[in-house]
Amino acid sequence: MIAVFDNFLDESLLNKIKNDPTFFANPGEYNWWAGWFNQANNVPFTLKHKLIESIWCSKNPIREVYDISGFEYWTGIQTANPELGHKDILANHYDKDEAWFKKTGEISTPLIGTVFYPGIEEFTGGELAIYTDGIDEKPEIIKAKPNRLIIFNAGEYVHEVLRVKSGTRHAIAINLWKNVPYGVESGEMKAER
Repeated sequence: MIAVFDNFLDESLLNKIKNDPTFFANPGEYNWWAGWFNQANNVPFTLKHKLIESIWCSKNPIREVYDISGFEYWTGIQTANPELGHKDILANHYDKDEAWFKKTGEISTPLIGTVFYPGIEEFTGGELAIYTDGIDEKPEIIKAKPNRLIIFNAGEYVHEVLRVKSGTRHAIAINLWKNVPYGVESGEMKAER
């Protein structure tokens, strides 16, 4: 499954993300949140949690219900300007519990994945390529554009970020997990309760 939704967020939450200098402060840092449904007050407590709740509860565009333990999430930055300290691509991969794979060699994957582009700045390139028919076949190419949400089987399909040609691409990835990933126990994912 690949589902694409444009103009996903309302301007209020989108502007909060765009104006928060900490939202993309630690790209590539993996985080774990057990979700609003596992909190006593059922209220998201960070802006990233509010985004996750908007995608998977209040504005869930696919109306699919998943039995999950929580959410793994991280931000990503790819740029055409190497002086910023980021690469211009993200090589092909599929999402998995990296800590468990390192420990056992076994693969454990999320139920579903999400990529959201808030549109922090303009850029060209940086498309998401998803290999739905295998790595040797032509991928589905999805343009990265402001306020676009992409939901797909990130643990099943190999995917990559194509070269950013100008500017800087900002995205947040969110995976839904049936069981808490080993990365939480090992400390490779920062757990937020």
